[in-house]
Amino acid sequence: MGRTYKQFSMEERCLLQTQLSMGWRPAAIAAGLQRARSTVTREMGRNGWHVAQPSPKGGRRFIAGGYSAVTADRRARRLQRMPRVARKLVPGTLVWDLVVAELGRGLSPEQVGFTLRRMPDPVRLSHETIYTALYAMPRGELRARVMTMLRRRRMSRRSRSKAAVDPNRRHFIDPIKLIDQRPEEVGLRLVPGHWEGDLIKGRLNQSRVGVLVERTTLFLALVKLEDGSAKTCAEGFARILNRFASQMRRSMTYDQGREMAQHKWLEQQTGIEVYFAHPHSPWERGINENTNGLLRQFLPKGQDLGHFSQQQLDDIAMLMNARIRKSLGKRAPAELFLPEGAFDFVEFWQNPGMFTNVALGA
Repeated sequence: MGRTYKQFSMEERCLLQTQLSMGWRPAAIAAGLQRARSTVTREMGRNGWHVAQPSPKGGRRFIAGGYSAVTADRRARRLQRMPRVARKLVPGTLVWDLVVAELGRGLSPEQVGFTLRRMPDPVRLSHETIYTALYAMPRGELRARVMTMLRRRRMSRRSRSKAAVDPNRRHFIDPIKLIDQRPEEVGLRLVPGHWEGDLIKGRLNQSRVGVLVERTTLFLALVKLEDGSAKTCAEGFARILNRFASQMRRSMTYDQGREMAQHKWLEQQTGIEVYFAHPHSPWERGINENTNGLLRQFLPKGQDLGHFSQQQLDDIAMLMNARIRKSLGKRAPAELFLPEGAFDFVEFWQNPGMFTNVALGA
């Protein structure tokens, strides 16, 4: 018998009724129908079957032990149309409008559930409930509009050959420190202030935005860059890093891109220690790689990123920092990174006017 359970058909129910009237045992009936014995006995029990016994007054026996194929089939079809539990999320309700509003602000279904749970009037919804409700919608304009609010799937990475590690590549004038030289506390992610850095590029690689992610709190900062030169990148990263207190500027891990050729100057300007991952090893900066994928929701591939101002990039970063993250114990990065009292989670999400979603054209 296969693993997928299949409901009894009308033909099987007729055979069951006939064989019960002939006195067959459930095990023999199950063998003939190629069903499990428990499947047959459950079908009999849920439809009123019982062992045929003589009438107390010596009358006729109960026909077929009380099982009727027609009645059982009618009951099964009726129950198939009746959900056992009413849906929590139905289009047109207040909860539905809340979920759609949060999806429109860039949250994932899981983050929507976490966010609504922390409101003064909490609403408990799992991400599975939200996904089920979305995909159960009939095809049409409404469904198409709502489904566009979900994040796009990332393309799978193709395997790349691993090049030999050269700690002093040609575009680096000064010797570099490899990731192997980082203090142990960086890998353990126990102390904030250790960052991962990268660039995300726009259409034809002609525009770019700098990305900085703090490893412990997942706090994000975005950097507007006019070009991809080493000088521009070093100045842009220094300008953003110097926004934060010195104890929040301990180290930064970067790939061996030529835009970080002036890493020594960056260290002098910010007091940060710059370390470099091995070539073709993106997993050594996994937090940054994951964040880049999330940012493509706001900074899609094929778009010119040069028209975003630093203020607009700050707004996008703030929205990302206000999102609940499961890996942070369902807390938001801003709650953990910013000084106590500087960020109010409930006030932020209850007042949409505090953030303008410029990246999505809202």
